[in-house]
Amino acid sequence: MEFVQLLKELNHHDGCTFQKVFHALKPMIIEKIYDLLKNRNVRHTGRPITTDFNKFLDALFFISESGSQFKYVQNVSGISKGTFYRYLKFFTDHQLLQNIYQSAIKYYPLIDPLITDTFTVKSMSGNEGLGRNPTDRGRKGFKVSLISDANRVVRAVQIAGANKHDSKILVDTIDQMKQPEHMVNYLCDAGYVGKNLRDTCHSKNFRLIVKPKKTNKKGNMSHILLRKDAELLHMKRNQIELLNGQIRRFRGLMIKWVRHMSIYLSFLYVALLSITCYQIFVNV
Repeated sequence: MEFVQLLKELNHHDGCTFQKVFHALKPMIIEKIYDLLKNRNVRHTGRPITTDFNKFLDALFFISESGSQFKYVQNVSGISKGTFYRYLKFFTDHQLLQNIYQSAIKYYPLIDPLITDTFTVKSMSGNEGLGRNPTDRGRKGFKVSLISDANRVVRAVQIAGANKHDSKILVDTIDQMKQPEHMVNYLCDAGYVGKNLRDTCHSKNFRLIVKPKKTNKKGNMSHILLRKDAELLHMKRNQIELLNGQIRRFRGLMIKWVRHMSIYLSFLYVALLSITCYQIFVNV
């Protein structure tokens, strides 16, 4: 409810954008930063903190949205590259944005159906968790697997190499979520066809509704959907594509310029915080 109260302040402004949503969340994020700095288990040097965390968060959003590199941070925000990277590593080590994000969706009800899909990211630096990219053989990359509901609120995130099949990533992504008490419909594209995968998901209370695909040149289909399942797939499956489109507006997420995957995750959660809280605000 704390997030809903913060986002209601946006009613005083004309329109609502991802940047305004992130700006509304900055006071709460800064409060969490100071709490962590006070409680960290290191020797106090006596030097006061002079970094303007408002400018730091502005720079963090700027890099996520524009795809700019760290060397331009000082020109945009006035914060040196070294200071920016030091506090970014502090964010990453404490998983600050991930924890804030989980708090944001904690009291938001799980809406049936859930939807899953992946998007592929090229890597310009570092080799953590990467695999050969089947669509760009000159450069390795990785996949980001997402689970969201029909309101585009992301429930789970998983990262794997670009050469790992979507169906193999799905089980790891599901394990990031708390198992629902009742069976939940789960919408997927044709890349998730398979009896073993369906049975595994069913044991975790997820009922896969997968788009059929052709199995041979004669046009035989892998399976037949019930009419109500086909209608549900047709009406709701596109929400994950719209979500991916919103994520692609953050150009810093389409190419990994940073060396460590954990830092990339911090940028990803800047986007997810902005997008998800925007969706919560729209549906308040």
